[in-house]
Amino acid sequence: MVEERVILVNELDEPIGTMEKMEAHEKAILHRAFSVFIFNANNELMLQQRAAHKYHSPLLWTNTCCSHQRDGESNVEAGKRRLIEEMGFKTNLKEIFSFVYKAPF
Repeated sequence: MVEERVILVNELDEPIGTMEKMEAHEKAILHRAFSVFIFNANNELMLQQRAAHKYHSPLLWTNTCCSHQRDGESNVEAGKRRLIEEMGFKTNLKEIFSFVYKAPF
């Protein structure tokens, strides 16, 4: 299995390196991530339930999909890639906002 790396950033979202995803999560190191929220014509949000085998937040109902950008990948490109991988469909996406959060587990 290929090691998944995340892009480490400072509070200004400036890249400062990479780290293996699990290590970054275990150490609560700030890194880039994104969330995709898909709404239908009635403004209803498409949710997904996280898989039971996930190492954090198993079975939690959450946003449409989320993940981490790959090196050189824009937020929109990453969102489109992950939406296909997780939910099996393509749609146009646009970046709306960004914020810094910390969620140790």
